[in-house]
Amino acid sequence: MPSMPKARTPTIFTSPQDAAVAFYQAFESKDIDAMMASWAEDEDIVCVHPGGPRLVGYDAVRTGWEHIFSSDAKVSFRIEEIVVVETVGMALQSAFEHLSVGDEPKPRATAIATNVFLRTPSGWRMVMHHASAAPTLASVAPAGPLH
Repeated sequence: MPSMPKARTPTIFTSPQDAAVAFYQAFESKDIDAMMASWAEDEDIVCVHPGGPRLVGYDAVRTGWEHIFSSDAKVSFRIEEIVVVETVGMALQSAFEHLSVGDEPKPRATAIATNVFLRTPSGWRMVMHHASAAPTLASVAPAGPLH
């Protein structure tokens, strides 16, 4: 008789930092179940990948990650200059994501990411990830009003 696959025990992230580490570990290992375990199971979650559309809702976010994970490229991250704002029930993290592909010694790309975490009954979970390409140093100074 074939054995049934074991259900994954839900992970309780006791801090937003634990949820962030789990998010980036899942990204590097291309583990869709671990990735979605770092997210809140909610229809109001939002994910924006660099140059991509805004994905809203659990199914849309999962589909977006499945598409990214379909690539054969091995990716790794170096996260720097993390700024955290945290309250009792919500945390915001802004950081530079330096993305390396394969065994390349230098990062291929740098993104500025904003991650928002919510304290839920099952621990801290991501509710928003928004990453955009970081500007080059020559284009950092604003040329005029942005809004």
